[in-house]
Amino acid sequence: MRTLLVALPGLVLAGIGLTHPHHLDASTALWWQNMHIILAVIFPLLGAAQWVLLDDVPKYVRYPARAATFGYVVFYGALDALAGIGGGAMTLANGGRTSADQPLFKIGNQLGTVGAWCFLAASVAIVVYALVKHRLKAIPGAVFLLLGSYLFLSSHIYWPKGVLACTCIAIGMAATSYASASGRPAIEDSTRT
Repeated sequence: MRTLLVALPGLVLAGIGLTHPHHLDASTALWWQNMHIILAVIFPLLGAAQWVLLDDVPKYVRYPARAATFGYVVFYGALDALAGIGGGAMTLANGGRTSADQPLFKIGNQLGTVGAWCFLAASVAIVVYALVKHRLKAIPGAVFLLLGSYLFLSSHIYWPKGVLACTCIAIGMAATSYASASGRPAIEDSTRT
């Protein structure tokens, strides 16, 4: 069940990414705004999946990696609120893009970049620990999670690169979860607090 749950946010983001307009204008503004309201709920779940994958990691790695995950949720959420919801709302109100919305996109993109780097940092921690602990079993998850996290730095969820990034993240998280779960005895999972 955990494997499915950590993959689900990336898969949902990839699906929504198929509908993400490449340009914001009067004809796309309503969906742009409403889509980012939906994404304001989904993007933090990607961080929650990282949080879960960091569960078994030693504290000296887990705490800084979870701080990075928190940074992703906060800063990437700011991008979505400013450039996504706010940019869409301004475009709707103005009947199109104007120079007045440029500061929203500028600060939103800057904050989103910080968030994406935080996401990559937490993914690196997940991958390094998985490779150390599970060795060969962790390689497929590591490759997909690192590739997706790297592509996510510059792609958001736009088709095609962003959809590929989110799909790779989903596969990487699922494979990493599966590799770590397959080494645990069933009794340990049922008694864990």
